[in-house]
Amino acid sequence: MSSPAQAIYSSTLSLSLQGHEFQPQYDVQLIFHETAQSLLLCSAACNQNPSCRTFDYDSSSHRCRLLEADLTNGAIIAVASQTSIVGSVILSASL
Repeated sequence: MSSPAQAIYSSTLSLSLQGHEFQPQYDVQLIFHETAQSLLLCSAACNQNPSCRTFDYDSSSHRCRLLEADLTNGAIIAVASQTSIVGSVILSASL
């Protein structure tokens, strides 16, 4: 009996311009909403959650939303807050 191949994954983050947030297609795609002290910490929280594919962060309120939707299951929309930014996690596997 053979064991399944183990893959090593790497991730790349892609960021939108400031003044945008992510609007998921369905509300259930929101994993959780938390406070993070920086964009880096919000992106790290998304990267560490296996279900997270998209996040948005507002640096004035420190709001960090993690979503399981990717960019094909929602939209990046312009918002009044110029301190809000959207990030997406792109995973790639290498054997």
